[in-house]
Amino acid sequence: MWFKMHPWVFPAVLGGIGLLYLILNVACIIESKKQKRFISGIPLLGGIHILIAGLISPIKWLALLCVLDFTFWELLYALFIDGAFKKNDDGGTQ
Repeated sequence: MWFKMHPWVFPAVLGGIGLLYLILNVACIIESKKQKRFISGIPLLGGIHILIAGLISPIKWLALLCVLDFTFWELLYALFIDGAFKKNDDGGTQ
C-alpha cells in the first residue's frame, strides 16, 4: 500500500541527523581542547547530511546550511592555507 508523505518529512529527519552529527563534532572538538589530546569526530558527515536534506527539500537554498560544518572549513584551511606557506628544509616553499 503506497501513501503520500509530506514533502518535509524525509528532509527534516535527514537534516536532524546531520544536526546531531554537527553537535557531536563540536562537542568532540571542545572536549579535545580541554583534555589537550585528539578526540576524533566524524568529519564532514553532518554537513553532507544537511546538504542532501537541503537538496531534496522544497526550498533548495537550505542546502547552503551545510557550510555550518566546522570540518568543512578545517578541510579548506588545511588544503589551501596551511600547506601553502610551509617551507622546505632548503629554505624554499613547497
